[in-house]
Amino acid sequence: MNDTEQLIKDALGKLAERTPHPGPTLNALRRKRKQQRSNIFLIATAGVAAVAVLIFAGIIASDRYAPPTSDNAAAALMPGTGHGVEIKYTPHWMPDGYVETFRSVGDKTTRVWVPAGIKDEDPTQQTGDARISLTSQKELPDLGGWLETSVRGLKAWVKTVQGQSPGTTTELVWQAQDVLSVSVRGEANGRETAMRVADSVRSDAKLSYLAPFSLDGKPASDIWGSTLNRWTAQWRSEQFVVTLSTTAPAQTGGAPVAVRGKKGAIVGNGSLVVQDSGLWLTVAGEPESNEALMRSDEALVSVANRVSLQHMDHPDADWLGKGI
Repeated sequence: MNDTEQLIKDALGKLAERTPHPGPTLNALRRKRKQQRSNIFLIATAGVAAVAVLIFAGIIASDRYAPPTSDNAAAALMPGTGHGVEIKYTPHWMPDGYVETFRSVGDKTTRVWVPAGIKDEDPTQQTGDARISLTSQKELPDLGGWLETSVRGLKAWVKTVQGQSPGTTTELVWQAQDVLSVSVRGEANGRETAMRVADSVRSDAKLSYLAPFSLDGKPASDIWGSTLNRWTAQWRSEQFVVTLSTTAPAQTGGAPVAVRGKKGAIVGNGSLVVQDSGLWLTVAGEPESNEALMRSDEALVSVANRVSLQHMDHPDADWLGKGI
């Protein structure tokens, strides 16, 4: 294949990446077929119109998308716009029974799906459970030892490794508008599953969510959970770890301290705990930080007072525990 043919192939692959996945439209049409025969003509007409609108809207939305540069990477978090954190990519296929339980944003964006019923703990920290993740990032990893393949005509690379978890983990990475990767762990046909998930991924410039809280204008980077009423969000820096959760921490009693206009406590492990708006806010020193000043009671209270909660009456967490 010469250079011109490769350029054409890459261009067609990127165009396919922009095109909306047909799954939602086809599912809607199948449901419509169950209605009365008298509506068949109207349904067919509406279906064709819907397909045209979805394709046109998807192309327009993708054409308007421009990945953030190194100078405005922080703008991807959009803390002051009211539109939330950009996600940008979504898959339209997952194995049966998988639900989304984790999102992480920052230099890269990661979403994780696990079999329904798995515990509410951060799935990225669990070594034994099955999971599938989709990540968008800025650069390709070191591809030494990876095998070449393709995703919708775009160059891709895949490898299968044996990690700490039972079974193998398949990693698939390809270059679309951003560098995208799919990781599959705990599936018997990991490579086949990874390829099918990757083939269903489409860009969506309007896809975003509102982080539950921010600190000094920077949204929480991670959120995990199982339902709208069971979740935990976290913000980290070199000095502090701030956690907001619907569930009380292991320790809630200790030396009393006034914080956020409420009565909090400095608990046995040296962290600050306070209940606010029905949620539990915890501020702790970063375990790897050796600066004692950063862990002082005054410093913990100062950090807690600068936390801004977002729409706690209707938190943007209804995607938790839901499938594709």
